[in-house]
Amino acid sequence: MRYIIENIHLLKRQRLKKTSILMEDNRMDLLKDKFHSYQYMRMDGSPYIMTPTTVMLDNEVKQMTSNIQQRRHIEENLIKKGCTTFLFYLEVRREKELAIQLKKINSQLLNCAIDYVAAVKIPLKLLSPSFVRTCKREKVPVLFIEIEDIEALYQIPWGWIKEALFPYNAPLVPIFLSNVEQEKKRAQNIWSSLMRDVKIPSIPREIKEGMPIAYPDLVKMGIYPFKGNVYQGGEVTYNLFAFDESIINIEENDLFLYHYDRIQMTIHKGKCIRAGSKVYYRPGYGELLEVKVPSFLTI
Repeated sequence: MRYIIENIHLLKRQRLKKTSILMEDNRMDLLKDKFHSYQYMRMDGSPYIMTPTTVMLDNEVKQMTSNIQQRRHIEENLIKKGCTTFLFYLEVRREKELAIQLKKINSQLLNCAIDYVAAVKIPLKLLSPSFVRTCKREKVPVLFIEIEDIEALYQIPWGWIKEALFPYNAPLVPIFLSNVEQEKKRAQNIWSSLMRDVKIPSIPREIKEGMPIAYPDLVKMGIYPFKGNVYQGGEVTYNLFAFDESIINIEENDLFLYHYDRIQMTIHKGKCIRAGSKVYYRPGYGELLEVKVPSFLTI
């Protein structure tokens, strides 16, 4: 079915642009200012602001064995906050565990209503060329690294790690285990400087749970442009807010922080999963996002 949403206010990275969108078969077929000669059904989008849906880090869902508990968490903490894709990590302590855990989690999330991305979390001592190659073979797009002793970073054979990462280039994300804020800041500075020097794909800071993942980080992970984006040729996934002068110059992350309760509608892959305060949960509608090439937009 083809239809046109006319004069919608599209907000992307703090830029608001009035546009019209031709939709066809759950795809945003064409974005342009106006469709003058097209004879399809039209919807007036002028009362609304359209934004991409958010991508969030959430490690709660994977721990829930009850479908009811899982559904309640996804509805309240993800869908109602405009999120249609979440990232989580599997905690791996041995290289041979990875394939088993990936297979297990896919079974566990069979009834998930939104899309998900599976990453891996390992202690720094497990980071080796062999483990990186295993992650590459399993198409793991993000590696979270637990760092307890910052000096141990200098013992890692970074040249071999870089070689093992190529050409998949999954970024490394730090998790600093120190509870002392000053030590954490020092560790972050050392991590950022070291990753820059060895030229390894990485994210310079920790990623907070329950918060939208920033655009540059989504790009490095290869999740963007396929998720967290409204683009020509992309899937029909977006949030709708009532048009309001007070929010037209706000960044998407601030919109999430302060105005997510004002979402009028959330569309996920062409289906309405939220209208006002009502959530339409579709068990099994979510799927694992396989990232073919992380960091490909930055190479």
